[in-house]
Amino acid sequence: MNPTHPPISLHPSLHRLAISQRGRRRLRVLLFFLLMTGGLVVLMSQALTRGDLGSLVLLIVSGGMMLVALLVVGGLIWRRDRRLSEQLQAADRLLRDGQSQEFRLVPVAPKTRAGILVELHPRDGAMAPTVPVHALIHPALRWSLLPPREIAVQVYGAELKPGNQMVALQADGEPLLGKVVDRDKFVHQLLMLRLAMLAVLGAALAGILVFGKASGGDSTVTSSLAHKPVGGAGQSN
Repeated sequence: MNPTHPPISLHPSLHRLAISQRGRRRLRVLLFFLLMTGGLVVLMSQALTRGDLGSLVLLIVSGGMMLVALLVVGGLIWRRDRRLSEQLQAADRLLRDGQSQEFRLVPVAPKTRAGILVELHPRDGAMAPTVPVHALIHPALRWSLLPPREIAVQVYGAELKPGNQMVALQADGEPLLGKVVDRDKFVHQLLMLRLAMLAVLGAALAGILVFGKASGGDSTVTSSLAHKPVGGAGQSN
């Protein structure tokens, strides 16, 4: 299949995203393949140059580790692409079957790895919900950066409840894919994730410091033993 031709079954507004997804997938696979190939070539060159048993064993062990890494990364890439494909298919169903509503989309939080948190305000004040509606725009399926100001969009979604998928079409027809979220829960999850990352980083730094001190102490003991006279060698007869 030509990488510049999107799946015909998708809604026309999703074609550009589908092409981008396929191109990124092929680029990731190519870069990883080149990295693994380059590392294997270097190891083979060293093994052939030295020609000893140690280099051959190192080549075999490294080759096995690269094979495991290839399987793991390949599985992660496949899982990510499958998730993105499922999001595109869900967006296609919403665009074809769902009813659109006019909203003003306002970013309310800085961009994170999880996405961009936005607030949806109905353009018709009489349709305003009793509680604010928040949505998380998926970063992986965001074709362009979201403007820092509010924009008018057509929102497609079966029901704007936390956990439900939604699609927001901008004035130029570019889609923004995301899901409705509970703002308080999302902020709490984001805070807990950051605390967990800080805890892991602190534990890693503490381990490095402890290992460094232990290595320094061992080096000092070894050096003192090396300079200490043995038996009566340092005494005069």
